[in-house]
Order: sequence, then C-alpha cells, then structure tokens
Amino acid sequence: MRQLLFIFALMGTFSFARAAETPAVKTNSITIGMPGTLEIVTPPDWTLSYTNLNMPDQPVTFELHSASNSVVIRFFVRWDGFTGISRNPTEADMGKIVSNNIVAQYLPVAVEKTFALEKFHGPAVTGIFGRITDAKWSPVVKDTYPNLVEGMFRCGNLWGNFNILTFGKNGPSFKEALKTLESLRHKP
Repeated sequence: MRQLLFIFALMGTFSFARAAETPAVKTNSITIGMPGTLEIVTPPDWTLSYTNLNMPDQPVTFELHSASNSVVIRFFVRWDGFTGISRNPTEADMGKIVSNNIVAQYLPVAVEKTFALEKFHGPAVTGIFGRITDAKWSPVVKDTYPNLVEGMFRCGNLWGNFNILTFGKNGPSFKEALKTLESLRHKP
C-alpha cells in the first residue's frame, strides 16, 4: 500500500513538472462571417487588431503583434477563393500568386534578387511563402535589414494572404511566427 501511495505521489510530481514546462498560449478567434471563425494560437502576450486597408474586395484584415513588436503578422482573409481567381486554387496556383506578388512589389527593392518558395503545414492549414530582405527599410545598424515574408494559406474553405515582418530572417521571431501560422484552424 505504501508503495502504491509512493508511486501516485511520484506520478503527481512528474505531471506538475510537465505542466510547468508547457508554455502558456492564447487562442485568438476571428469571425469571418458566414463561413465561420478562424482560430489562431499565439503566445499569451500577443495582441490582435483589426485593420482596414481599403482593398477593393474587402477581405477581413487583421494583424497579430508580438509583445516586443519584434514580429508582426498581417492577414487578408477571404473564403471560397479570391476575386478574379479560381475558386479553388491549387498549391501551384498559390505559388504562382506569391511569386508574382514578390516580383512585382518587393523584388525591386530587395537586397536579394532571387528568392525561394517554401511550404508550411499544420494540422488544419497548408501554405506557401517567400522571404526577402528589404533594402529600403534598413535601420541605423549597417547590414541589418528588416525581413518580409509574403505568403498564402488555405484553411478549410478559408484562404488568405499574409505578411510577416521581422528583424530576423530565420531567427526566433520568424520561427514563432511560422508556428503561429501552423496553428490556424477553421471552425464553421
């Protein structure tokens, strides 16, 4: 009987230790209208704010900011496709759209003159993105440039574009933003 009590006490200790190791998170819910809600898991100190960029097709637009503002993720969310584009774009279509956006908007002012498309996957989301370093946004410190990610995601029947703004092209801020994107899920 003492051994059984000892085992239960030991198991309880390990479960409390494991709970202390689990980082706290917050689920942000964004109502998209009739199609449902987009949920995004972030660290608890991140903030969500809606924006209006006066785009012609009026997507739901919002931003997530890390506590230190070392990373910002801007989303443009639509459902059942995009205006003037296939209502069900394939991964190849998404890659072409992202590439065209980067070439037209960002490559002329980028430090790099080439870029690679990268993919991400979460339990309920897939996406594609490209990263560039913007020479026009150069801060005071020489050879340190802010980085921009241009991408697209698909989460159920919700689709969207996103931008990630960060000072580290592949550092902890970028990895935290990518983890946030991988957490996207659609709730009808």
